[in-house]
Amino acid sequence: MIHTAFVGGWTEPRGSRPFFGSLLLGVADEQGELRYAGRVASGFKDAQLGVIWKQLRALKTKAAPFPVVPETIERAHWVKPTLAVQVHFSGWTKDGRLRRPVFAGLVDKDAKRERAHKERHSVAADATRRD
Repeated sequence: MIHTAFVGGWTEPRGSRPFFGSLLLGVADEQGELRYAGRVASGFKDAQLGVIWKQLRALKTKAAPFPVVPETIERAHWVKPTLAVQVHFSGWTKDGRLRRPVFAGLVDKDAKRERAHKERHSVAADATRRD
C-alpha cells in the first residue's frame, strides 16, 4: 500500500547518517486533525536527505503539531506540517500507526491537498481492517 502523510517533525540522526534520523509522520483524521502515524527512516536516497533537510529547517517550530506528542528515542524537532510525503507500508497497526513504512518520495505541492483529503476518508475505512 502507499499513503500520503504530512511531516510533523524529525529525529536526530544516529551513526554516520547526515541531517536526520527519521521523519515523524501524521495523517488527518475524520475531523481534519493531524494525528501521529509513526516514523519513517528508510527508503531515502542520499541526495534526497539534503533536499528534505533544507525544507525541514525552513518549517521548524517549537510546538509539536500533534495533539498527543509522540515519544521518540532520539531527540525530536517539530515542523509546521505542510511538507507531504508518500510512504509504502504493509498496513495499519491496532493503535493507528503505519506498519513498516518506507519513504517513497515527496508529494507535489498542487496534488498534496487533494490526495490528503481522499486518503483521510480511506483511513477510517482501513481502521476496520487493521491487523
